[in-house]
Amino acid sequence: MQTRLVIAVGVTLCLVALAGCSQPAGSFSMDAVNDTELADNASTPITEEELELADPEGRNRGERVLGRAVRNESTTVTAPEPPHSANETVYRTGDRFYTLSYTTVDTTTGRQVTYRLDGNVTAAEADENGWTVADYDDLPPVDKAALHTPVSSFSRDTEENRSLPEGIEEERAYSPAELNRSATANGQYDAIRHEGTLIELDVVSREPRPLTVYRYQPHPVADGADSYAACLRDAYAFELSGLDSDTRAVVAEATNGTYRTENTSDTAFRSILDRFHDRTAVSATARSGSWLVRYDGNLYWTNLRYARFDEYHRTATTDPPATVCS
Repeated sequence: MQTRLVIAVGVTLCLVALAGCSQPAGSFSMDAVNDTELADNASTPITEEELELADPEGRNRGERVLGRAVRNESTTVTAPEPPHSANETVYRTGDRFYTLSYTTVDTTTGRQVTYRLDGNVTAAEADENGWTVADYDDLPPVDKAALHTPVSSFSRDTEENRSLPEGIEEERAYSPAELNRSATANGQYDAIRHEGTLIELDVVSREPRPLTVYRYQPHPVADGADSYAACLRDAYAFELSGLDSDTRAVVAEATNGTYRTENTSDTAFRSILDRFHDRTAVSATARSGSWLVRYDGNLYWTNLRYARFDEYHRTATTDPPATVCS
């Protein structure tokens, strides 16, 4: 599905000190780029560690899905909703550039398991009550992934010498296959030990939950940085020329770092905004955008922020690189 990136202006809050000062009203930077740098700027890297999934319980589910899909050319996941948004982001691994999409392939019924974790327990209590205790590192991967975030909060509290939180509840939807691999969802352990901290673990409820089976697949955008950069240049680059002396001074400062303006009466900065206003951005967020510019024989990756220039809330919309370069 085609996604449109729309640049909209957001108003920043001014942080005023006792002496009285404010954040810049806008900024402008231009970085000269070659093909490799251009391709890198317009994509999101996937590291070898993410592909190998060396520490799967340490990442969110969306990242694990992305890593498996790229490594195996496709992957299926069973969940209440898509764990990865599969938007128009262009990812890169080495010289490969691709997007990620998913389709619905099946439905099933799993279990919604609610855990209650309590770090305010002692080893003496565990012995007295005859608890079955497991070390977190010995849990099945599906349980480590489910419990990584809450058990880590207990360990951080211990390290910072604060009172441990009480009664944390964590919900996790399990597919039938995950339930078969889980120890904690079936109430096998009364407590777990994570980095020296003993944490009581109760299964509060196990309710039926309808789930959807999603298949994720990567789709090539370009083979190699050169071909991706060539597409980006053709689709987005424009010439910045015919500038007056004041505007050239702004550009000179932007090419040597960042030009910042403190107020909206800066006519030279407004001249820059006028130049970019009707041009197509490579990408955009609520208060800024990135453009590709040719200036004095060089190609520049350009970043503009215009937080308080309200009249520029409507600029050119653009198809993201995934759409124009695939």
